[in-house]
Amino acid sequence: MAHTNKVRAAAAVATVVLFLAVTMAEAQSMPPMPKLNPVCALANLPDIIQLCYVNFDLKPSEKCCDDLKSASSTQVTCLCDNFLARSSNTSVTQARYDIVHQSCGVFEKFACKGT
Repeated sequence: MAHTNKVRAAAAVATVVLFLAVTMAEAQSMPPMPKLNPVCALANLPDIIQLCYVNFDLKPSEKCCDDLKSASSTQVTCLCDNFLARSSNTSVTQARYDIVHQSCGVFEKFACKGT
């Protein structure tokens, strides 16, 4: 009889723990998506990000490099601040970023590290 009470108590405790775990997991909210500069959102930067960083080729295409060089010289703030520096917007890793920039010849000044 005492054994039956211990099993029921253990089952009740396990049920409560599982319930609390599910409740706490649901209570955690996702961080809000950052707001993009409207000027940047109108640019073709999402296409460049997709073409150059997300489509993983060992060597970036000529179009990728041409578009990246153009964006790096005219839209560097949009490119760096709104897409590359915000990992929630892209899945770009630092290694992939470095490979693309080195292959395309876009170095420090336009690699979101310089001024």
